[in-house]
Amino acid sequence: MARITEECVARIKDTADVVDIIGSYLQLRRAGNSWKACCPFHNEKTPSFHVNPARQSFKCFGCGVGGDAIKFMMMFENIDYPTALRRVAERNGIAIIEEEENPEVLRMRRLRSAVIGANQLAADYFHRLLCRSKDADHVRAYLKAREFNIDIAKNWQLGWAPHDMRGFIDLAAQNRMDRKLLTEAYLLQNNSRGSYAVFRDRLMFPIHNIRGEVVGFSGRIMAEGQDPRKYVNTGDTVAFHKGSLLFGLFKATPHIARAGMTVVVCEGQLDVIACHEKADIRNAVAGLGTAFTDEHAKILHKYAQKAILCYDGDNAGIKASEKTFRKLAAAGMEVYMASLPPGEDPDSLIRSKGPEPLQEAIQNARPYLEVRCSWEKQNNSADANARAALIPRMAELAAEITDPIRRDVAVADLAVRLNAGLDDLRATVTDFIHQRKNAPQASSQPEYAEESDEFEAEFDDFPSEARPVPLAKVTPLRLHPTIRNLISYAAQNREAQQALVDRIEELQEPIGILPGGIVLQRLLEVLPEPGNAESWQQFLAKLPPEQAAALSKMDNTAIDMPSADAFMQQACAYAARDALSARIDAIKSRILSPDLSAAEVAELFRESNELQRLLDGSARE
Repeated sequence: MARITEECVARIKDTADVVDIIGSYLQLRRAGNSWKACCPFHNEKTPSFHVNPARQSFKCFGCGVGGDAIKFMMMFENIDYPTALRRVAERNGIAIIEEEENPEVLRMRRLRSAVIGANQLAADYFHRLLCRSKDADHVRAYLKAREFNIDIAKNWQLGWAPHDMRGFIDLAAQNRMDRKLLTEAYLLQNNSRGSYAVFRDRLMFPIHNIRGEVVGFSGRIMAEGQDPRKYVNTGDTVAFHKGSLLFGLFKATPHIARAGMTVVVCEGQLDVIACHEKADIRNAVAGLGTAFTDEHAKILHKYAQKAILCYDGDNAGIKASEKTFRKLAAAGMEVYMASLPPGEDPDSLIRSKGPEPLQEAIQNARPYLEVRCSWEKQNNSADANARAALIPRMAELAAEITDPIRRDVAVADLAVRLNAGLDDLRATVTDFIHQRKNAPQASSQPEYAEESDEFEAEFDDFPSEARPVPLAKVTPLRLHPTIRNLISYAAQNREAQQALVDRIEELQEPIGILPGGIVLQRLLEVLPEPGNAESWQQFLAKLPPEQAAALSKMDNTAIDMPSADAFMQQACAYAARDALSARIDAIKSRILSPDLSAAEVAELFRESNELQRLLDGSARE
């Protein structure tokens, strides 16, 4: 008889959000950090049925029933366990993997249990060496320099993997664990010369699943130059899948609820431990390395509604935060960001200034897009190309927010910060949402660039220094319809080009205000020959990537345009009118800013009314 594999069952349970599932059957009402309803399993008028997202469980204090999401579905629908599992899998888009109940299935189940047993034995062994071995003096000195004391090491069962693992191999043999099992657990690996230890002279962090089982390890080098990989994680085993595990989550779940369903997401293990132990921020977690996955986001969303990114205050931290924001926002979470001083991470900030600045940074965390927009403006304000690309870049990030109300609030705030028209920014965001919905599914094999950035290399699981990393995504610059038309005319007709050059002064306001105006300006500076494919490609090659991407589908085939000068005069008049509308829209967005005084608001209203009179006059002409 076919049965769902143990690994598939574990994945289904990990994605079974108790609030989401029970909320699809009952009308839940928030009660602090939990939810409540009238119990469906006995008659009652006062709700005593509680759903706890932190524990992923339900409990009725009237009739006493309780359990997890799977059990609720079984009881409510009167179905068996396998059927409930299949329905949850269908809800969450998980493919069911079945296997026949045979000796091989039983062997794999026992193997998983044995691998976890080997990991626990290794964790105990590594921890004992860290605490007692003279050979681990340099590791203890490293931890002491970073102000991690023996109590912290015990709380997290930190350890040291020695240069020579023969002592552990002998200990494993005494516990009836052979080399083959240690290889299955990724503690040993094989090459042409025999078996070798995966972790050698590394500070060891045991990795626990949500049930607290040691399923693998992350090891940090202790000597510079001993290995290009600063961190090495356990490879995929029957118990360990890096993309579905979050460091510290098994300790953080009860504290996430106490923090108002908020989780703090850090970059690395030491930052998480520092938050928990040095700053009493016990709702902190981290991915294993830099690859924050969709599955990580879905798992976090089971326990939290809001995430605060607490990443390094440098360029690499900003890059990494964007990847994490996209995953968390797409999963339906509110994403905030704590602003750390440049060059500081949570651990270094605590060591240099104590826990209070970190606690304040997290307490004062602002919505991610607000922080990101401010950072972009501070770092790219002097570059005209960067300024032109900022609005579509922020719009593309806003399009990741799945909740329409939360997204519209974010867009309105961005419009004020970017001095952009709210309607135009909304249209840009909507365009990105439609593009994403209509885009073909991405290949499971990513394209790669040749170089790795500094942050990616720190958590490299590849043995080669030339690790491939995904190519940066290019966000096409949005072109206002009027600007797109002018570019199209100029790309296909020489007389149209000349007519626009003759009117360059009156085009300055549309070029400066309307999205994509900078591309029109570049075209009128270069004047690529209409109908000449080589000339057009040379023009595109000189543009920044986001501008070139905006013109990727534009045709520059030469066309006839009778009365080109008169036609372009009319087109320029339309551009001037659209620029006026955009200025009015931008002013209306600025009026919504809470930082303005009454006098400033009055002045903006006066300016808006004056521009509206000009616009009405141009429409009558």
